[in-house]
Amino acid sequence: MDFINLKQIVQFVVISMAAAAIQLYLSPHAFTFGRYFFNALMALLAAYLVSSFCDFWQVAESARPGFIGVGAYLAPHLFNGLNNFGHKFSKDPMNIINKLRDK
Repeated sequence: MDFINLKQIVQFVVISMAAAAIQLYLSPHAFTFGRYFFNALMALLAAYLVSSFCDFWQVAESARPGFIGVGAYLAPHLFNGLNNFGHKFSKDPMNIINKLRDK
């Protein structure tokens, strides 16, 4: 493992830990270790995904930490939205499919 990969891994971890801490501080939920760990894990996954998209879109190196930070901060909201969509889809899949076809 070279220095650049180690630097990127440390950057992902630090940004995701900070984003999870800020997210839990601003949320009405209690600040517990389990909730913090889960939010940090979601933020780490989101940071990796955003970094992959930055590679794909060829975003400048100086702008990457900003995109990664915003993606890591929004991760719980995005995953909750996907979870809510899954619950609505599982209750009435034809209604969702018909709504997507009409547009």
